[in-house]
Amino acid sequence: MRKFYSLVLLIIAVASSLTVSAQGLKGFKLKNGLSVYIWEDSTKNDVFGLVGVKVGAVNDPEDLTGLAHYLEHMMFKGTQSISSLNWVKEKPLYEQIITKYDEMANEPDPVKKEAISLEINKLTVEAAQYTAPNEFAGLTENMGGKMLNAMTGYDETMYFSSFPPSQLYKWLDLNSERFINPVFRAFQPELETVYEEFNRSQDMQGSLQQDFMLKHIFPGHPYSRSVLGLQEHLKNPRLGGLVDFYNNWYVPENMVLILVGNVKLKEAMGLINDRFGRLEAQKSPERKSYPEMEIKGRTEYSAKMGDFPTLRLAFKGVPTGHTDELALTICVNMLSNRNRTGLLDKLSLSGDVLGADAGLINFKEQGRILILGIPYYDVNQRRFESIKSLEKMLLAEISKIQKGEFDEELFNSVKATLIRDFDLSFESSYNKAQKILSTFICNEDISNVLNYKEKVKTISIDQVKAIANKYFNKNYIALNYQPGKAPKAEKLSKPKYDPINPERGVISQYAEKFRKLPVRKVDPVYEKFDAVQVKKVNERSRLFYTQNKENAIFTLTLKYGVGTHEMPQLQYAVDLMNNAGIMGAYEPQALKQEFNALGAVCNFGVDDNYLYVSMSGYEENLEASCNLLTRQILMPKLDEKQLNNIIGSAYQMRAIEEKNENLLEGALHDYLLYQNKSEYLDRMPLEDIINLTISSLTGEFNRATDYEAEIHYVGSMPFNDVYDVLSKNLPLKATEKTSNSPVVKDRVQYKENTIYFVSDNDALQSKIYFYVEGNPFKVEDDVYYKAFNKYFGSGFGGLVMQEVREYRSMAYTADGGEITPPLANKNAYFEGYIGTQADKTIDAIDVFMNLLTEMPEYADRISGIKDYLREGLQTAKPDFRSRSQVYEAWKRLGYTEDPAKTQLPKIQNLSFEDVVKFYQQNVKGRPVAIGIIGDPKRINLDELSKYGKVIRINKNKLFSSK
Repeated sequence: MRKFYSLVLLIIAVASSLTVSAQGLKGFKLKNGLSVYIWEDSTKNDVFGLVGVKVGAVNDPEDLTGLAHYLEHMMFKGTQSISSLNWVKEKPLYEQIITKYDEMANEPDPVKKEAISLEINKLTVEAAQYTAPNEFAGLTENMGGKMLNAMTGYDETMYFSSFPPSQLYKWLDLNSERFINPVFRAFQPELETVYEEFNRSQDMQGSLQQDFMLKHIFPGHPYSRSVLGLQEHLKNPRLGGLVDFYNNWYVPENMVLILVGNVKLKEAMGLINDRFGRLEAQKSPERKSYPEMEIKGRTEYSAKMGDFPTLRLAFKGVPTGHTDELALTICVNMLSNRNRTGLLDKLSLSGDVLGADAGLINFKEQGRILILGIPYYDVNQRRFESIKSLEKMLLAEISKIQKGEFDEELFNSVKATLIRDFDLSFESSYNKAQKILSTFICNEDISNVLNYKEKVKTISIDQVKAIANKYFNKNYIALNYQPGKAPKAEKLSKPKYDPINPERGVISQYAEKFRKLPVRKVDPVYEKFDAVQVKKVNERSRLFYTQNKENAIFTLTLKYGVGTHEMPQLQYAVDLMNNAGIMGAYEPQALKQEFNALGAVCNFGVDDNYLYVSMSGYEENLEASCNLLTRQILMPKLDEKQLNNIIGSAYQMRAIEEKNENLLEGALHDYLLYQNKSEYLDRMPLEDIINLTISSLTGEFNRATDYEAEIHYVGSMPFNDVYDVLSKNLPLKATEKTSNSPVVKDRVQYKENTIYFVSDNDALQSKIYFYVEGNPFKVEDDVYYKAFNKYFGSGFGGLVMQEVREYRSMAYTADGGEITPPLANKNAYFEGYIGTQADKTIDAIDVFMNLLTEMPEYADRISGIKDYLREGLQTAKPDFRSRSQVYEAWKRLGYTEDPAKTQLPKIQNLSFEDVVKFYQQNVKGRPVAIGIIGDPKRINLDELSKYGKVIRINKNKLFSSK
């Protein structure tokens, strides 16, 4: 009673009102207006912390778009305390930089603009002498923080990371301090980084398609433009505008703190008030409102962009939190859902279209309903069916919802699936935090989250029919995408900036105090392999059982020991099986609906090493679900139209792969490592794909099930009961073939530095890969691999990010580190990557090669590396869904117990000399292979020869021609 009474007093002391207290979730406000939510979950190993702000791209000034996103980047640069070595000396330089940016923004003469930018560069370089860059990220990672990141949306900005429960006070101190007197230092280098992010988006056809769509379905609203902002505004920024934007919008009443996981309310509340209560109360500006667009009739917009002809239909929808949102969600899921039981899904399953989907865009102020279709491809005539006929098919399925021409079971199963998926999503702290954030941003009642399942149950068929008739009308926008390349943004030349060169090995006074803050001592908790029960099924297959204490949902992964490495046709057999029914019993979609009626969903997948059969559902129907699955595998019902769709899709992918950025990058990466054994070269000839038959693919699939299998089961039923059900109701052969998986492919052994260059005249960015072959992996060296990766290329504090991005602004994405194999005694290898503006290619390679050939040595960083590795061991535990598979992966590497047991003492004794020694033995002096995709007109190819032998490759050499 005394404890309860003291907790009540604490709540009154720190909070102006207690807004919610249910299901482990507590919500309240601090006196300064900051909203706080704490969701206790003692089953978690860590705490997920998030600070959200009700501001996003919608709030950008119309002449300074991209400002909210810029600010998100700059919030990692520190404050007058964090990253500051001498604020007294830095401040006047910082103020001059702000003034110069305003001066440059108002200067119309390009020559004078460039002169001012060079003045800013000199001031930036000078100011950097008084800073310790990346200190916020370093302090987060050194206390065991993971998932450190931020995101800017249209209506919100969020900053988040996970951390060990023992580090609660330090996390609260650091993450409140970042919002007290922030300093947007190194603004000029970060602008270049943001521009690299913009360049990357311009090289992605999917991103350009989305920009085109948003422009036409949200005209007159900021939702119509990219969060990154318009190019002309990115080129002409105002630092003063950024300062004003922060001061106006980043105020406590506009912010929320969310903690989910292994955190105790009583411990956290006082600490939160002490740290976040320091933020000064202030009113935020009124958010500008925009009128909803009027759509009159059918309006079509066409563009040439993408790989396939695609149709998107956009109907007016609802904003987040609207009273119609839930019924509309059910309606849309009746058209298409991940179980593939929807009316549009039937078009795909039957082979009538190459693809069909439905979804919702729900923003804070407006929403849209999207219907997507890709027409059927006739592989014999080598052509797609018309967009016009596709549209008729899509609208015909929508009309069935309006008229009530659907099975009631579809309606009921969609509702049941939403409830099941809700329970599954809430196993994740991240998902819980996102749900809370959404309610805060959109001014919803938190009960909408807590009572979601009950609300789903109340929706009726009549409501869904009414919703369909209300929103699916004759007023909509049709977006007609035809194959082609969209025009990209202007190609800019790299600026003539000197890199910043801050003093290494120094930290701020804040960092010194931070490191000394008390941390609650916690004894290490180790994973116990016997937490997973294992028993043989037949001769070689084994059942791995993990108990689920969270809910009544089981997950089953049947993992046969063979993949496409040995059986290439499995890639297409799996596609066919995902569309299969059961002979003499169920058509494909009827089978999906039968699974759904049992509360289950089943999918087939494959990779190089394994064939996967994945199923989840309610345990009360486990036996029936397994029986249905086995019948599908043993007696699949398939038809030629489905096969033709798969062949047509494969044919089209082969036709466009040289033009597809993602496929081209993948092909170069694979060629760099495997050359002629690349999966893009060593693959089924197109002629063989065209000649595939249903019998050959079903035969291939059944031969794969001859192999031994791992059966990973997570559920709440007793182990013996589960064993009895699965051993009798799964498709397992009595005498299985021995698996050779996982297979580790042999990589190319380069004898000299070699550069492969692939021309892409349209690319704004160069994509650069680095590869160095390593040594056989030994489990006793695991800590050294982790320590080297942390020092060299992991996270914001690694050498790669600092030298390439932070100091020189050459890339948005840059990393590098050792890739370890899935089996002990197989070679590890080093892999690095930079995505950079084309005319920065040589400079970027220079920097990276210098790191590889003569790695800089900063011995003072070892304490932070040790802290990171040590604290990370306590939170890097597998969740209960993945536990058995993680344990098996550990065993394949040679571990007989939790790796933390052997790694912890090694971390304690780790020295910087160990990191240097690892580099010398595994990286230094070894041949480096480099792969580049870029615009040859903007890269001095002659200069590439200083790195090694240069080989120019045509795109078609990366893909097999047959």
